[in-house]
Amino acid sequence: MQFPKIPQALPGYAGLNSLRVNLVHPLLHSAATAVVEFSRVTLRWAYVGSQDQAKFGFGSFGEGSIIEQPYSILLQPQHISIGNDTLIAAGATLAVWPEGDPETTPTPTEPLLRIGSRVWGARGLSIVCHKSVVIGDDVWFGPGVYITDASHDSSDPDTPIGLLMEPARAVTIGKGSWLGTGVVVLPGVTIGDHVAVGANSVVCTDLPSNCVAVGSPAKVVRHLESPTAATSLS
Repeated sequence: MQFPKIPQALPGYAGLNSLRVNLVHPLLHSAATAVVEFSRVTLRWAYVGSQDQAKFGFGSFGEGSIIEQPYSILLQPQHISIGNDTLIAAGATLAVWPEGDPETTPTPTEPLLRIGSRVWGARGLSIVCHKSVVIGDDVWFGPGVYITDASHDSSDPDTPIGLLMEPARAVTIGKGSWLGTGVVVLPGVTIGDHVAVGANSVVCTDLPSNCVAVGSPAKVVRHLESPTAATSLS
């Protein structure tokens, strides 16, 4: 078994890379993959990895990727695809429930929740998907980020709101973006490439590529210009 690469810069994992060659015994499995003893202290690191593909039945699960245990909810992983070298920290919710009546609606043949490569999700990341949530490569999420492509309907005062659902609307988050602690992304939103969203922002509308957005609702406060583009214009 190849132990996943953990960047030393990742908060909470400093120093693990330098120890990983001594952490793994070939017979250890995902229930307790890494064990290091420092005198009377034992560090145990449990995770779901690509070696667990058959057990969990993901649509696809890339090499070097892990979902730390304990996770909160992992619902219908057959509708989830994950790229390479992606880390989802403990406490995550990855929940997929396809729209429609399961007895009459055809089962989707393609993953509905698609997470790219080199994505880093801090503790408590929650993604709820009914239609389509696509996350590009190299996206980073702060703790407690919540993303959903569906919401409840409040139009009928005689029915509990929790029992009513609006039609799901696809969500896309472009490559190289960063969402700070506690960001909420609502249905129908497209976030472009290389976008920074400030902590506790609520993203209700589309955000263009190469910008910084903050607030509730999130609004663009700065547009980013690449050094290459600036040089070519000078």
